[in-house]
Amino acid sequence: MATVNTVLGPVDAAGLGGTMSHVHLTLDISCWYMPPQDPQRREAAEAEFSLDNLGRIRRNGLGFKRNLVQDDVELTIREAAEFKKHGGGTIINMDLEGIGRNVPALQQIARATDLHIVASTGWYIQGAHPARIAGMSIEEMADIMIGEILEGIDGTGVRAGNIGEIGLSGMPDVPFQPQEEKVLRAAARAQRATGLSLTLHPNAHLTIYGESPADHFDTYIDILEREGADLGKVYPSHLGLFEAHTAERLLQRGVGFVSYDHFGHEELCEAIGPGRGFTPDRIEVATVMELIGKGYANRILLGAEVGWKTCYKAYGGWGYSHVYENILPWLRACGATDEQLHTMMVDNPRRLHGVG
Repeated sequence: MATVNTVLGPVDAAGLGGTMSHVHLTLDISCWYMPPQDPQRREAAEAEFSLDNLGRIRRNGLGFKRNLVQDDVELTIREAAEFKKHGGGTIINMDLEGIGRNVPALQQIARATDLHIVASTGWYIQGAHPARIAGMSIEEMADIMIGEILEGIDGTGVRAGNIGEIGLSGMPDVPFQPQEEKVLRAAARAQRATGLSLTLHPNAHLTIYGESPADHFDTYIDILEREGADLGKVYPSHLGLFEAHTAERLLQRGVGFVSYDHFGHEELCEAIGPGRGFTPDRIEVATVMELIGKGYANRILLGAEVGWKTCYKAYGGWGYSHVYENILPWLRACGATDEQLHTMMVDNPRRLHGVG
């Protein structure tokens, strides 16, 4: 029987139900905060949310500090309960050491919502690494991840059920920062030793008209292969930032699944530049439909990562239930069958995350 480690103990993978494989619940990505230089504007950027500033926050999400921190567990419980209410069963949580991972809070959310919640191991981008990472060897990092999978996280006894999101960042022409390459190699070794699923946060830049997104996926896959990872258990995240042919190339290289997890994340990041932001849902839906038409329904994962506070329903977003409430009906209207939708939401995550 294939099982999955959840924060409340191992469960039969057959009972996961509808699953989103890339989600945040206790996230703190202050590492991405880009404050204004002007003191008056900076004070506004660190203010509480209100209807008066919500539009500005959605326009420049990285420029408002509170947008980048999920620090209200009771609110997250109410929001995550919507996913359960509309048909969801399991959330694979991406929050890691350095970006807000809070195992007791995840347990609290799981008990309150009756959702299966899976904790993850690994490290995000170099800008969020704990100081100790810089002095560690690849093998030492791999040993920590393996320990969190086999023994538990931070003395809680809760075993990680996923590796990642392994963060990769930098200027567009580089695949990663030096410490990120070490983490990627360590993650591959941990995956080889344990058989768990492994996901990547690619170094992907938010493009505007006239630009094509560059990618470094072949470099990542080459490293994973050399380190002995099972590519069938690897799922690159945030594929909505790329065109369909990129996903096809990844799948043809042997990656198990591709994750379309930015649904509902339609904000802009104008601290980076005018008009730069996430891919609109209509483009991501079109990309998924193109891949379904080419026979890849059995390799696609769908989700709403809810990576900023503006994704919460309480702050004007679509919330954790967005895929069930809006995206699946949209895909169905575009021609996806109920069988294909079930495959993407239930069957594919079960095959990916189950071990044994």
